[in-house]
Amino acid sequence: MKKLSLLILILLLAVSASGGYGYYEYVYNANDDDEDSDDTPVSSGNKPIARITPSNPKIQINETISFSGSDSTDSDNDDLTYLWSFEDDSKQYEGISIERNYPDKGEYLVTLVVTDSTGLSDEIETTVLVVEDYHDEQNGNVNGNDGNEDIEIPLNNGLISLRIEYSLESASISPFEEDTVTLRLTDADGSVIEEETGVGEGDGAWSYTSDDLSSTGNYVFTIESESGSMDYDVIIDVKY
Repeated sequence: MKKLSLLILILLLAVSASGGYGYYEYVYNANDDDEDSDDTPVSSGNKPIARITPSNPKIQINETISFSGSDSTDSDNDDLTYLWSFEDDSKQYEGISIERNYPDKGEYLVTLVVTDSTGLSDEIETTVLVVEDYHDEQNGNVNGNDGNEDIEIPLNNGLISLRIEYSLESASISPFEEDTVTLRLTDADGSVIEEETGVGEGDGAWSYTSDDLSSTGNYVFTIESESGSMDYDVIIDVKY
């Protein structure tokens, strides 16, 4: 603060009997607004609200995903900074958006801290589910000597659909022998999802969604010989 002192001397001359005189002193103080100003932001007490887009996404292995904090808000319209943290990564990253790529299946935590210009901050987390579609093709034969074939199907969280396509062809040498099999799908808990007996040669398919399948783990599609000999081709597709 700058202090300005102004001394005003007023000499009063008066003709009096004593011939005396007097003076007055006036002091004026003024504040210099330029020197008294403080550029430090003053917090209003309203912290920002952090948001991550997309929330709880599901992606395929090695698929690149872009996370954004642009939906974050601040009621005071302060400038915001964005700091990202990712599970299994010791580094932190700045920026309103960031791209990530996940080479392995699993669930991974994503954290965003949004800070305004006064130092107030908010933190939010989301989880990204990394999945991989599954495809398998099997072929072979079942008969009286080699009675059944069990084909394992791994099902994980995030399942959208399971489809099993099969093609059966009679393989008996004798034209008088009937070739039939039993088809069965068993879930990871050992419960039978579907079973069909007396199946002869021909093509077919079984399809399921996540609403049909309650457990995760290894399912088993079984081709079991009832009589004769049967060649099979099986195609399995699991979508996430």
